[in-house]
Amino acid sequence: MDHDHDHGMGSGSGSGHDGHGSCPMNMAFHTGYQECILWKGWMTTTVTEFVFSALALFVAAFIYEALKFTREFFLRRAVRNEAERVALELQSKTAGPSTNTAATTACHGSSNLAPIREKTYAQRIFSTPHLIQTFFNLIQIIMSYLIMLVFMTYNYWLCLAVILGLGVGYFFFGWIKQDVYESECCH
Repeated sequence: MDHDHDHGMGSGSGSGHDGHGSCPMNMAFHTGYQECILWKGWMTTTVTEFVFSALALFVAAFIYEALKFTREFFLRRAVRNEAERVALELQSKTAGPSTNTAATTACHGSSNLAPIREKTYAQRIFSTPHLIQTFFNLIQIIMSYLIMLVFMTYNYWLCLAVILGLGVGYFFFGWIKQDVYESECCH
């Protein structure tokens, strides 16, 4: 079998099995600045490219942490708004009709109070807060897998950039987390 035509990045093979692939995979921790990061088009061949790539990965990991806590913020706000809505409906229902029906009508719009509205399944899943959570969750999943794949380059410097980005991100946004029993496993 003739492999003379397979010399470099233009061949599209990228397998790296015979040493001629465009993105060889080193399965041991290593240093160096010549890396293929995530895609064939993201190859660093100079120290400057590598440093800027590491900084970009630091920022991406920082944004990932910001996204996690942004999702949590929106979730807490949606739950609080729903609880306030139900509490107001309960309060208006338990207050009962006043002896002065004219005052009750002016305050509540009618003298007969409606029962508490329970949202249907469709209303819950197509609600704006849930759609926002779904979008942020999708972005968070994509970012988490990409960050994991960057770590799997096994380059010490890229791994350090990811770890520092996650750590600094948690430093800036971790104070938002208030419940110590919430797990961060697999997020």
